[in-house]
Amino acid sequence: MAGLHAGAVQAQQDKQRAVEASRARTITLLPIETIKMREQDTRPARAGQVLAIAESIAAVGLLQPPAVDKAHRIVAGLNRLHACKLLLTPPAGRVAYLQALDEYDAENEQRIHDLPALNQLPEPLVAAKVPVRVLVDLDAHLDPAAALAAEAAENTARRQYTPKEARELAQRLREAGYRESTGRPKAGEKALRPALEMVLGQSASTIRRMLGKKDAPKHKAEASAVPDLKRLRKLSQKVAAHKLPSGTRLPAMRQAMNLASMLADALQAAEAEAKKHNL
Repeated sequence: MAGLHAGAVQAQQDKQRAVEASRARTITLLPIETIKMREQDTRPARAGQVLAIAESIAAVGLLQPPAVDKAHRIVAGLNRLHACKLLLTPPAGRVAYLQALDEYDAENEQRIHDLPALNQLPEPLVAAKVPVRVLVDLDAHLDPAAALAAEAAENTARRQYTPKEARELAQRLREAGYRESTGRPKAGEKALRPALEMVLGQSASTIRRMLGKKDAPKHKAEASAVPDLKRLRKLSQKVAAHKLPSGTRLPAMRQAMNLASMLADALQAAEAEAKKHNL
């Protein structure tokens, strides 16, 4: 009986904790104009990141809701909120909106003009509403330290996607014009991997694994042996071709020149062998 009672008490406690967790983290739709800025945000919004997030929202929707306190002040997801506001800004004012943020780059203006019109935005953004996670027990104004802690927790506890979901999301982004490329994206190019990193909140290596791609080797493959053999051969031939003045008696030098000639022949054979085996 004691064991049954203990089990019942534990079950009740677990249920209560689940209820409390649900109360503290409620997902709801808010009109975007009702979401307020926090007085002490840890990082300013950056124009390039806001634009990239806006492009991904236009393609696949807002998959990671921002978090707000009980007064609807932004706690986590400032760039996501600005991205939604950018999309809801009439096209003629979008450049000016981004110019007001940090690190604006004029080279991105074509990408800004390519953002969808207001009536082409995904639901529920087309109705000027944003899904948010409401932290109903938090007041960021009265307890800024708790708001900072909640910001850190929200940014590290984003929803975990399965590899299958990640591959499906990647396909949706490809269909929206995103491309896989190496190196820095060209002007106007929408790169797939960075978009997935932002949307899923995962590192580049994790994204590669989720997509079934192997990580690139940490060290570059060894350079071909042929150029080195060729350089050594030419140097040996140059030494062997050197002419000593007539009558000069330097046995050691003559022996070195003979060896250089033999080395040049050996290097030529090694060079041909390396080419044959693609070394």
